[in-house]
Amino acid sequence: MAQKKSESVLAVEEKMIPAAEETKNEGLFVDTLWNQYEQSLERARQLRENREDAYVNALKEVIKFNKQYRKSLGDLYNQTKITNKEVVSGLMEQVNTRREQLNKDEEKVEAEMMNERVELKEQLKEVSNQLENLALTPIKSVFQIIDQLEDNFEKSTEANIDYARERRNAWQQVTNEYVKMARSTHNEIVNRGKNSVKELFKTN
Repeated sequence: MAQKKSESVLAVEEKMIPAAEETKNEGLFVDTLWNQYEQSLERARQLRENREDAYVNALKEVIKFNKQYRKSLGDLYNQTKITNKEVVSGLMEQVNTRREQLNKDEEKVEAEMMNERVELKEQLKEVSNQLENLALTPIKSVFQIIDQLEDNFEKSTEANIDYARERRNAWQQVTNEYVKMARSTHNEIVNRGKNSVKELFKTN
């Protein structure tokens, strides 16, 4: 009789030990499942933000390159203008040298040439200034418009991304709450199932 009792006690203990292990395993499974889900959500959010940051950085680099390119064009234009002035000055020096030689030969010719030289110099300056103003005005205007467009595009892109992130962060809090509730509900369902099975075995 004592033997039967001890055998039944051992059988009950053997049944209870696997039940406890099953409880731990089921709880571990639920936590692992929900932890992996939360990690995948976080990875997706991080990847999205990394893509947005990369897009904004690429946009800034392109705009920076365009501004440097336009600046180099402006510098090239200024260098061309300086070169043209030097050419005009060299031409005027050659005219002066020639005039000096002619002046030595004839005073009459010299007076006429001086008048012509002054007129030619004034005409060259006037034409050069007018061409410079005509050429420079549209270029400056176009560059200013392009700079403004690019700056506005960069600001609006950053503002749109910031707004989208704020909205996502607000929804992320809601999602996190839903995940917590779902995890808790899942744990409760597992616990109820385990308790039901225990009660079923007790009645048997």
